[in-house]
Amino acid sequence: MMRYLLTIISFNLLSISLAQPQKVGLQFDASSIYSTANKLIGDSTCWPILITSATRDIATNSFFLDQQAQIKVKEFALLHKKVKTARSNLNRQIKEGAKVFAATELDSVTILSHNYDQNISEANIEKAGKAGIELINKVAIIEKLINERRTEGIDAKLAQKTGIVDKRKGLLGAWQSAYIGDLFASYDGVRTGAASLAQLFFTDGVDVTVDPNTIVVIRESRRDKLNQVVKRDIALVNGSLLTKLSAKAKDESNFAFRTGTSESIIKSNKFWASSIQDKKAKLSNYDGTINLTASNVQITLQQNQGTVVEKGKPPLPPVNLLTAPQLNWSKLDTIVYSDKIVLHWTKIDNSVSYNVEVCPSKNFDRDLKRFSVNNPTLQLTSLPLGSVYVRLQAVDMYGLRGVDSPVYQIIRVKDTQPPPIQLDGWDIDRKYTTKESLTIKGRTKSDALLTIDGVKVDVLKDGSFSFKTILTKREKLLKIVATDQSGNTITRTLSIVPIDAEKVFNIQWNEKVDDTTIYAVAEFIEARGNAYPDIKVTASIGNERMVVQTNSQGDWAISIKAIKGDNLRLTFDSITDEKTIGTKVWKVK
Repeated sequence: MMRYLLTIISFNLLSISLAQPQKVGLQFDASSIYSTANKLIGDSTCWPILITSATRDIATNSFFLDQQAQIKVKEFALLHKKVKTARSNLNRQIKEGAKVFAATELDSVTILSHNYDQNISEANIEKAGKAGIELINKVAIIEKLINERRTEGIDAKLAQKTGIVDKRKGLLGAWQSAYIGDLFASYDGVRTGAASLAQLFFTDGVDVTVDPNTIVVIRESRRDKLNQVVKRDIALVNGSLLTKLSAKAKDESNFAFRTGTSESIIKSNKFWASSIQDKKAKLSNYDGTINLTASNVQITLQQNQGTVVEKGKPPLPPVNLLTAPQLNWSKLDTIVYSDKIVLHWTKIDNSVSYNVEVCPSKNFDRDLKRFSVNNPTLQLTSLPLGSVYVRLQAVDMYGLRGVDSPVYQIIRVKDTQPPPIQLDGWDIDRKYTTKESLTIKGRTKSDALLTIDGVKVDVLKDGSFSFKTILTKREKLLKIVATDQSGNTITRTLSIVPIDAEKVFNIQWNEKVDDTTIYAVAEFIEARGNAYPDIKVTASIGNERMVVQTNSQGDWAISIKAIKGDNLRLTFDSITDEKTIGTKVWKVK
């Protein structure tokens, strides 16, 4: 359909204006498709909807909307306006805690938003309309859920942890082990051990990465439900941390940050702080402003400025942070064949040392290793096979951490081994999908000869490649073969299994069930089945709702209260495809 529409537009180059009999309706030529779509629908990207609703005059390369078609376009324009408003509301909801309080519903809306845009690009006005209406309704549901579930005492959750991380509930509570998903409120604390990290996500868009050997206390964190302003007061008792704020948190929240020697009012998107008990504190600001007060003296840190505060003394006047070191690489990644690599980077004037951070995660949020060196070179050893990421900062005479370098990637392979075949989104070599086609993307050695399913595939200079395959209703095996210049060969076989909706709905019940009705006898309705891995099963009846995920064998089971007279709805979603496989509804009697 898209190729057909583009052909219509390109025909404008050869079009000849001819006199046409006057018609009742709206006529426009191909050159004004975008402006007409913007005028009638309010969005030039919706031109496929306009074209599919119009009648084309080949002779004049123009289009005509009769009165009925204009009504149809006007109705869609009204819906599209509501969708844009809903999307704007959704962005606000994300900043107000949708990720914490309505995560499942947010995932559903994300899928609907993608489907809506896809249907517009494919000129499917009916499917776009259905997706748009459902998106609007679900955004309204998210708004309701946030208001219902948000409470003053829960403001943050532990999103990531590495090593030893402890929590303390209240100022007088005992320290105990913390787990991912733990919630934190006012007066709660977080403590990390040596070689440990913790990452806190606050509901209004504040992310705090707690470094090793650090104690942080949330002195106060509450939301005014009338004006949605958050008042937060965080104390760094000892250690260091990196904090990132969303635009909303930066502009609308009252964020106070304390060390033992100072108090700061934060209007910054990103800052780093360290504290040695109540003796000395350091603060580096990377964006916006920070108003810092110590010993009754206030200073303002602008972007890329820092200061040092010693107990009983006024703060050091703002100093400019050192610029970011740059590795002597021509690009941001490199492939190595040894477990060692020597890093060299640009020398930064006035630096006394450099921090080098190495992590298996590009977000630097787990298993982080830090090295401090005095010269602009470092040898990394014991590199694991696969990828690690590196970033650097220069440290000045005051001990202030400078600006982050770009993130560099090191991909290690053995020189006695064939080239790697790294695939995006393939944790295992078997995938279950609802799609009619898949694009296989990945990386290998840039000079490798690569074939997929017997077809030669181009490998770019950075080692990346892409291959699209059409799927049928049967399992498809894709054989990927990579051969380097030394003749080392590796073969990787992918299995792609189409998802059969009939299998998904092959369900075993604890009650008598026919196609439309469940005859409930027990207090709870129980169901189980064998579908596919990575399938989300959602059961709902009345106000009751249960969400489970299939295991690695595709098995699932639910137990939900039987509410006679209500409908039980079962929905199966492919987590990998972010797509609904199917939904069925039964009346409970």
